[in-house]
Amino acid sequence: MSRTYTNVFRINLAEYFLIDDYGKHKRITPRPKILFDNSALIIVSNFDQKIYDFTGINASEQKQSATSKLAKELGAKHGFSVERITYPSENIPPEHLQFIEYFADDHYLPKGQLDTSKHYHCYFCEQLLVRKDNSCSSCGKEIVICFVCNFPILYGDLVGKCSLCGAVAHLVHFYEWIKALGMCSKCNQKLHPEGIIPITEENKDSFFD
Repeated sequence: MSRTYTNVFRINLAEYFLIDDYGKHKRITPRPKILFDNSALIIVSNFDQKIYDFTGINASEQKQSATSKLAKELGAKHGFSVERITYPSENIPPEHLQFIEYFADDHYLPKGQLDTSKHYHCYFCEQLLVRKDNSCSSCGKEIVICFVCNFPILYGDLVGKCSLCGAVAHLVHFYEWIKALGMCSKCNQKLHPEGIIPITEENKDSFFD
């Protein structure tokens, strides 16, 4: 996956804390190739409203302990959930790959190893789909793509719809986008958070008819 404008936007919207060999942390600016198999990096993502704990598979116990403690503290401070990602791994969720691609040493980026996004569940009927599909083989509906993160909107995801043009995105992503830029990137019109219409399981069929 190549880094798009929206992925760089996500990276720039976050805060980063690197754990050193003594278990101390320092806030850093995002830069490529700082994540290795013995590294520990905490990402406070206002975009996803999560704390990401990227811990290298060979990180020392001191680093792992310090990282876990800092992640919990930051999670409590911001009210965000904490998600730990062991790196490198074959089980890194596809929505986190933009962080990995930006921060990781190229040595740890074999495409076959990190390609965990081959399948996902249809937003409308939960049918298991192949990533390359453009529509669901079960319900026949077109796969919905979040215009912010460029990933498919999956079954159970919270979705927001622009009240001006009908563009859709993951609800949290849409809110963060609007708070940061104040406009919908699809219609280029000014939009307030109240202009985002939440789509739920109960009303989603009527919104996409």
